[in-house]
Amino acid sequence: MEQNEYSKIEVYLDADNEPIATYKPPAQMELDTSMLEDGEHTIKFIALDAGNKRSVKKINFVVRNGPGIAVDGLKENDVVEGKLKLILNSFGGAYQENWEPNRAETPAPIPTWMWIIFISIAAWSMFYFINQWNPSQQYANTPTYRSAEILPSDNIGISNISSINGAEIYRKSCSSCHQENGQGLPKVFPSLVGNDVVLSDDPSEQIKTILFGLNGKTINGVKYNTPMPGMADQLSDEEVAAVINHERSSWGNNSRLIKPEQVHKIRINKN
Repeated sequence: MEQNEYSKIEVYLDADNEPIATYKPPAQMELDTSMLEDGEHTIKFIALDAGNKRSVKKINFVVRNGPGIAVDGLKENDVVEGKLKLILNSFGGAYQENWEPNRAETPAPIPTWMWIIFISIAAWSMFYFINQWNPSQQYANTPTYRSAEILPSDNIGISNISSINGAEIYRKSCSSCHQENGQGLPKVFPSLVGNDVVLSDDPSEQIKTILFGLNGKTINGVKYNTPMPGMADQLSDEEVAAVINHERSSWGNNSRLIKPEQVHKIRINKN
């Protein structure tokens, strides 16, 4: 007769004095942890052979069937002051069938850097679309899209500045960021309305900005980190002068107009 017929394994849980199950080896068992409290537990196996010799094996384990807790807005050892806004979530279901993982997701506000990336991508997309789009013949000759008449020449004695439409260049190259009304977007793209650079009698800084771009400029105490690309490779001297004159004479701005020659001088000297 085989020895296993006289052997047995008793299973004890925690401090119980009575076994929760007795098996004749080899055997399989199922431990339902959903019936246990969350926390530390010990399962003990006592084996007895035909000679009544016994051996003991203990296994410590931790049960986590209860709902988990997530806290957003406060971390371990944070130093805080004043009122805190916390986002709380509780999720469980580890032992449930057909449990949906999205129940464990904690809602959180969209970070500022993601908004900046989104706005930058949207602005670039609008810029690209406007530059690549041409109006159909039906609209090409309307006052909105047709070339402007020669700009007034009574500002600084400029005669025959250009027949180039500065407003159209602005719409295609600038309005996606600075907006059609020149107001820009707060903390992302600066406003051109009442802007000191646009109103200055010396147009050098405005010319440099359009030709060579700008990054990290602080205006009225606000730092604008979204870079402005330079237009030196896209716009001629005449086109740069036209768009600058549009900005200097629109939205209530009324500053000195410029000549293409001024743009050309800064372009070749880059200063």
